[in-house]
Amino acid sequence: MDTSNVPVDIFESLYSVDRHRLRHNLRDKYTFLGQGASRMVYQFDENFVIKISKNRTGKYQSRTENYIFNNIDEKYKKYFCPIVWYKENMVVMRKALPFTEMLGVRHGNIFEFTNIRPDSEFFQTLKKIAKHYDLLYPDVKTISSWGILDKKPVLIDYGCTNRLYDEYFY
Repeated sequence: MDTSNVPVDIFESLYSVDRHRLRHNLRDKYTFLGQGASRMVYQFDENFVIKISKNRTGKYQSRTENYIFNNIDEKYKKYFCPIVWYKENMVVMRKALPFTEMLGVRHGNIFEFTNIRPDSEFFQTLKKIAKHYDLLYPDVKTISSWGILDKKPVLIDYGCTNRLYDEYFY
């Protein structure tokens, strides 16, 4: 993983602090962006966010995102928000502008709010990737899983697999 873009002071604090202390420190120093069932997201600056796991499923989701981003064929990385650093309980990503924030909506799927169509090559490719990595398809197409980075749509939340969903959420 390329950690050269992460500010040194942030990297050192992430690496050396356990997740419970880090969550407390993040609350005091950085902007809270939101949370899901398993992770909380904070913004360091205009370039980076950190996802901190709240439980085992959050660890699994961070590990899954890290695995996908670092193992997928280069030609498909453009569909995923880049991971710049990973530790068991957390992942640091580039900061994308979430579609939910940009559009002022919280629910719905990507097809309702964009010109991305379910039959487009773009989404057919994502369906194949989702199948290959066992990603939960409803999660892949939900508007809250998407953002804009460098003027292109990217998945910003791609850690939930069918196995995880069946085991913990179903």
